[in-house]
Amino acid sequence: MSEHTTEEDTSLLHEWRSKIEIANRNNIFCHCCSCGYEWVGSSFGAACSSCGSQNVEQISCWQFPDD
Repeated sequence: MSEHTTEEDTSLLHEWRSKIEIANRNNIFCHCCSCGYEWVGSSFGAACSSCGSQNVEQISCWQFPDD
């Protein structure tokens, strides 16, 4: 496989990143490891609004299976 990135590859990568950003909007499940508070937000790196802790686990909701 070629190590050179083509313009088409770069464009496709930007398109995928854009779609993931849209899917994550208002769709990030957050769990505070300090107090147990849970919420759905729009960004990674958010602090807990209940206790202010930065120790928060986060996962994109669209990654959960639709059972």
